[in-house]
Amino acid sequence: MTKKSQYKKKLEYNNTYNRNNYRSFSVRFNNKTETEIIEWLEKKEFVKAYLTSLIKADMEAEEKKAAKKAAKKTAEKKTAEKKPAAKKSTAK
Repeated sequence: MTKKSQYKKKLEYNNTYNRNNYRSFSVRFNNKTETEIIEWLEKKEFVKAYLTSLIKADMEAEEKKAAKKAAKKTAEKKTAEKKPAAKKSTAK
């Protein structure tokens, strides 16, 4: 029986750790049709930090939008409850 080399043990440990602690997403850009995006991202010193900040800003905007929508529904519900019932006309 052969012992695992030190490198293989470390590689196996790293792979297991990454599998258990990270989630990976991959995006491909077309060299011909998306050159502006590629160039833009290549200018960034830290692409992950840049993308993360964009995603967080979008998440916050969505939360604000949802909160605003919920507040509007609540306000509409309150105004509907406050409206007095229509009086019946009693013409003789």
